[in-house]
Amino acid sequence: MLQLKNMFRDWRTVSVSTGLSWLLKLLMVGLIPYDLYTGQYLFTVATVAAVILSLVPSIVQRNYSITLPFELDLLITLSIFLHIFMGEGLDFYKKFHVWDKILHVYGSSVVAMLAFVTVYTLHYTRKLRLTIPLIGFFTVTFALAVGGLWEIGEFTVDSLFNKQTQDSLDDTMWDMIDDFIGGIIIAILGMIYVRYSRPETRKRLAKPLGEVFGIGKRIDRIKKRFKKAERELKRRRKREKGADNRP
Repeated sequence: MLQLKNMFRDWRTVSVSTGLSWLLKLLMVGLIPYDLYTGQYLFTVATVAAVILSLVPSIVQRNYSITLPFELDLLITLSIFLHIFMGEGLDFYKKFHVWDKILHVYGSSVVAMLAFVTVYTLHYTRKLRLTIPLIGFFTVTFALAVGGLWEIGEFTVDSLFNKQTQDSLDDTMWDMIDDFIGGIIIAILGMIYVRYSRPETRKRLAKPLGEVFGIGKRIDRIKKRFKKAERELKRRRKREKGADNRP
């Protein structure tokens, strides 16, 4: 909450990706009253858990002084948002069959990216020495491991609460294949990144909100106009009061 308060106070210095990340978090929070009203208590618990999970990058950064790439915070939050808000809340899973496939590829890509950032940081700081192919292998393996845990979670929910998140064995296997595809994509891109990237070419979505489309300057101009109008109104009232006091 303190970070959110500081973000509103110093909004000009907040990056676009951070602003978008918090907007998605707030939209997910907005689902909770609706879930309670419609009696979807299990989904309410899932939404609360999703919001807490989306806060993990911010908590890690604040409490442990570990700075994750800010794009990663947005990508993690977006993945959870697409699943909870759009997939479950707006029934995209039922309306669009391909939605599940897209999210499995995207979600596993985000997980693989998190794995890549972690292992590459350890490699870069010399706490763990790995070759580039091993970094790629770990990235794919981690994505598959998390995908497997996800499928176990779906199976558990189906068994305990009589849900149908897993349609069939084919559906589960295709989900795992999608996870593998997402892991492979990030592993390849990650290995290319390690091999060929230069610091000056690593552009990030870090432009402060106050600089986007000149929003900060426009707000400053509006504030000046309001202050000018306020001063003019005070002068006018003073003159009118003085005129009323004359004999």
